[in-house]
Amino acid sequence: MMRSKYSLYPLAAGIAIIVFGLSSCVSPLSWSSYSENLSSLGAAAWKSDLSTLESELLGHPKLKSDTALQAQLSTAVSQAMSDIDGAPDSEYRRDAAIAGISKACAIVGDGHTRINASPTARYPVALRFFPVSQSMASTEYELRVFAASDENASLLGGKITRIGSKTVEEVLDILAPALSIESALGKPGLEELKNAAIRAESLNAFMNPILMRGLGLADKQGLHLSFDTEASPTGCPAVYTVLESSDAFTWNYAIDPKALTALSRQKPSENIWYTIPEAHPETLYLSFQSCESDAGPIFDEVIQLLKSSPAPNRLIIDMRTNSGGNSMPGTRFAQQLADTEVAKRKGGVVILVGPYTFSSALMNAADILKACGARGDPGSGNAVLAGEPLIEPMDHYGEVVRFSLPNSGLVIGRSSRLWEYSKTSGITPDNGFLSPTPDNLRAPTFEEYRRGQDPVLEMVL
Repeated sequence: MMRSKYSLYPLAAGIAIIVFGLSSCVSPLSWSSYSENLSSLGAAAWKSDLSTLESELLGHPKLKSDTALQAQLSTAVSQAMSDIDGAPDSEYRRDAAIAGISKACAIVGDGHTRINASPTARYPVALRFFPVSQSMASTEYELRVFAASDENASLLGGKITRIGSKTVEEVLDILAPALSIESALGKPGLEELKNAAIRAESLNAFMNPILMRGLGLADKQGLHLSFDTEASPTGCPAVYTVLESSDAFTWNYAIDPKALTALSRQKPSENIWYTIPEAHPETLYLSFQSCESDAGPIFDEVIQLLKSSPAPNRLIIDMRTNSGGNSMPGTRFAQQLADTEVAKRKGGVVILVGPYTFSSALMNAADILKACGARGDPGSGNAVLAGEPLIEPMDHYGEVVRFSLPNSGLVIGRSSRLWEYSKTSGITPDNGFLSPTPDNLRAPTFEEYRRGQDPVLEMVL
């Protein structure tokens, strides 16, 4: 197994969809932690917070004219209040309230509208879905422990069959109503894409003790996991209870310690960096994992290299875990990229994407496609998408406004603007979602992950 010196929060932020808004947030509040006094709040305080939440969410542009959605929100808030009244003690009341607030935000059907806060204690295991087959056209998925603290290292690589008394499929059915995913995913024909969104969002949810207890998927003793021991590494127990922890710890990963470090994992603490691989001197690899305001100088260096002599004749832009931020530097980079030779060559630019390519990152991916000549159909230009489909549509709500609930202090983010980026960029996928073509659809199986491989990057190098 591989070890990392990084604590819980960089891992969660790097691979899950933790949304910090689009290019200009109109609220000064930022992502925060749950207050430590949440368990001391009475039923009246939580119900007051829910009333405030409902009032604020009704200001979402999507709800203003949708009476059916307004009614769904009202029903969700009423149910949450009932659950709070029925809680046997203050801790269960807190857990029920967090679950209720999450469900109310999810009713909106907008990936940006959610609780903008994280618990101070987490389950120190990270669970991730891996495709069973290398073929993405039709595959099942398995839930594995891909990272864990020292105390839970025996679980690494374990294949989970149940959480508590529920099968993995039953768990996802219970979890889904509390996850903020796009309502556009409910359209006919997008069932598998919706399932991909639920699997992606579950990564953070599984580590949240309060949410998991509030949904009845964990209890005060911990998170109870059952494993398929025949499909798990030697030493993995059949059943195990993960205890929550508020301490920082060292992550252990289910990667063979003898495995070579994949190119994409060579600088895990840096969000934006580039290199020309020794084995592929004609290729410039740019890891672009966060839309940061100060990214301009690095982008300028990349453009200079692409215009140098001799210049790399291929550019791979890795955006697979880029959950957004400030879109402006990436848009400017795309405009500069349009004047390079790689942008004018078919297949000269490859963009690696996936379900964590979100918000401003989605917009920048479209900007790059446009810079490489695409108009309408994303594949009409010279750039190629590879990896997995995105789970946010081209036209989506954003421009996050943040507010805090009066008693719990929980920070909530809700969208205030509809971004019609299909019109802005001119990129119009048939179903509204960017996706690689079937030939370029790929994600690592667990065995490939265990061997330290990055088959998506290997496919395009």
